[in-house]
Amino acid sequence: MAKGGKAASGILRGVSAALVLYLGGTALLALLVVRDTIPEGTAFPVLAVLCVLSALCGGLLVGLAMPPMPGALAAAACFSGVLLAVGATCWQGIAWMGHGGILLACALAGGVLAGLLSGSRRGRRRKGRRK
Repeated sequence: MAKGGKAASGILRGVSAALVLYLGGTALLALLVVRDTIPEGTAFPVLAVLCVLSALCGGLLVGLAMPPMPGALAAAACFSGVLLAVGATCWQGIAWMGHGGILLACALAGGVLAGLLSGSRRGRRRKGRRK
């Protein structure tokens, strides 16, 4: 497989993992709010943390196929793009000063955090066996 194909498949894998985690967590959050397990006022902060965690997990998956920081940022940007596209098509626009801008900032912050946690690959070389 070509190097570009490996990078594209890594980004696709990271974005899809982030979306699955985000949608599953949102469904669980909706269930907990409907059943009055958690108050409705705390739903948005939990959703923001969920956005950071899903972008973080997606970025960490991409870090295996690409250099850590560019790969994690690419996955976070694609994840944010999907959130933007869904928000623009379903709700006729994004409230930039409201919750929409905060969620996009959380997604990008999760990508930066994933890039920082992935670290450099230079120090991860295996030592040879000594005889």
